[in-house]
Amino acid sequence: MKKPVEIIVHIFFWLIFTAFVVILTQIYLQARSDSAVAQHFIYLVFLELAMALILFYTTFLGIPPARGSKRSLILLATILLFLVAFFAFPASRHGIWQVLSSVVPHLIVIFLAVVFRRFSDSVRLEKEKQELMLQNAQSELALLKMQVSPHSYSIHLITLTILSPVM
Repeated sequence: MKKPVEIIVHIFFWLIFTAFVVILTQIYLQARSDSAVAQHFIYLVFLELAMALILFYTTFLGIPPARGSKRSLILLATILLFLVAFFAFPASRHGIWQVLSSVVPHLIVIFLAVVFRRFSDSVRLEKEKQELMLQNAQSELALLKMQVSPHSYSIHLITLTILSPVM
């Protein structure tokens, strides 16, 4: 994918994600207005966005190096598992549903990072394929032009004259 287009797609994704986080945080705080964090709306939104950014870009930027070996892929998965557990730990004192409400969105963010990476890589590979096909066509054209040049034409005529029997 072209870098400006990729950047615009990422910005659009994060704007949508931010709106989603704001809406869900408002719903949560309205349902639990007696919660100790009810007064810290901006802090909660910022914290969720920071966690999502860390998970998303750890996944998005970690996939290409992890493709090299199974050990690297296991290392990336371990790092992501540690981050998800670390971010879900504060919710563990409130119950399983709060833990799940923290873990599931983070797993969705990781899944979206994988989807973004695959899409980005497929677009990049398609572009490279088209560039190689163009280079191949240009090379073939240059070869054909060289074969038809007057110099090579005269060499072929001279060779045919020498090799043909005299009548």
